[in-house]
Amino acid sequence: MGSRFSAPIPHSESPPTGSITPSSIDSPSGTISDSDAFSAPPSRAPSRHPSISNGKPAFKGNDLRELPPSSHQYPGSSPARPEVPTHPSSNNIAATRPRAPSTASHDSQGKFTLKDLLASSTPKLARKSSNRSASSKKSDSDRGPPSTNGDSTASLLKKYGVCERVAIGKGATSVVRLAHKWDRSEEKLYAVKEFRKRRKNETEKEYVKKLTAEFCISSTLHHTNIVETVDLVQDEQQHWCEVMEYCPGGDLYAAIKKGGMSPSEVECCFKQILSGVSYLHSQGVAHRDIKPENLFFDARGHLKIGDYGASTVYRLPWEATVHMSTGLCGSEPYIAPEQFSGKPYDARLVDIWACGVVYYCLHFQELPWRVAQRSDPLYAAYADACAATSNRDGANAASTPATISNLSPRACRPVIRKMLDPDPKRRLTIEDAMAQPWVQGIEVCVNSAKPTHIHVHARSMLQAHADKAQ
Repeated sequence: MGSRFSAPIPHSESPPTGSITPSSIDSPSGTISDSDAFSAPPSRAPSRHPSISNGKPAFKGNDLRELPPSSHQYPGSSPARPEVPTHPSSNNIAATRPRAPSTASHDSQGKFTLKDLLASSTPKLARKSSNRSASSKKSDSDRGPPSTNGDSTASLLKKYGVCERVAIGKGATSVVRLAHKWDRSEEKLYAVKEFRKRRKNETEKEYVKKLTAEFCISSTLHHTNIVETVDLVQDEQQHWCEVMEYCPGGDLYAAIKKGGMSPSEVECCFKQILSGVSYLHSQGVAHRDIKPENLFFDARGHLKIGDYGASTVYRLPWEATVHMSTGLCGSEPYIAPEQFSGKPYDARLVDIWACGVVYYCLHFQELPWRVAQRSDPLYAAYADACAATSNRDGANAASTPATISNLSPRACRPVIRKMLDPDPKRRLTIEDAMAQPWVQGIEVCVNSAKPTHIHVHARSMLQAHADKAQ
């Protein structure tokens, strides 16, 4: 596999925004034995991808840059909020989020350092890189936010407790606080996201549609690998707040940043992501923004998909037809190539592509390319290799592009190759991916009474949180 996960993926020194984990907690350094850590494959050529070595991050070759590292993206805290998701066929082209201009510099060796590149405006491993697609048709949310049975202020305080004054996350459209609710002798924790106030140029109807956009989808989803959305209520200042499950284990971005994940843990995380996506697709929902920053660990190390601001309903329960999507949604390094064409695309296959990129990140602690377009030399080389070896089976080394030829175990290569097929017509569906022998054989801690691995980062975050509470 790639270089050992010993050096973190750096991000800004500022606390994470919109995180479902307390941003004030510093993860313990933690160590892992050499037998548990990833070792570099002897056949792997020197990396041309964003890499980290000896604790000093650097970009080698090809002017690759990263987006400004904002903080953790809490579900629904993205600055550019979508309209209420409605009929699957009503997806419009998303408005690209404005970005502050920034300039990257070179280090003494002429390389772009990751610290410098994180300050640039080109998307990469960053937390505020999502574009959102808006829809314009009316839906049930036009009738207003969910009912709160009587006094909504009392509902927030009585049902979910008092929120801490210090935010655990901040976004352009919301602030996230931790709510403590004591039920007899048991303390329950909730993540409460307070939305911004209505702007002067917004009607009440427009405002309600925006703040309920994600809630309309996420509140209907219930699965082990999905962040649970609990309620939408008002606080004592009449601010609308979304109440969600609190996940103290941190997000997958932070876990990759910290390092020390064993191969078994990496595979477990990947299969849990696929399980969550499988559930979403079974419900007619495509996420369209799968990335490490939107994947969260609960207290037991279960990985959950959050942030449904870019999601779309591609099929209603009574429909058999899959509605194609339009619009550029997600975070650039994870966006599938067909999304850049401006033509309608199958949103399910966009999720599959992003899952393949996430596995690459888990394995090598770097991204395979800046953006899946011909303008990116790394992606162009990958696409050319795929075109030259368009054997769909991808079972032999000759048909596996160099980008993924060093992934391990060896059995994963044809699977990731077909998940990252530039041609969506040849790409695996989630059902195909889950049925692959390699995926079937992965042990998932969720289903194991005595798993052979533990989620190192999630457990350390949980312990740090417990120590802080004492």
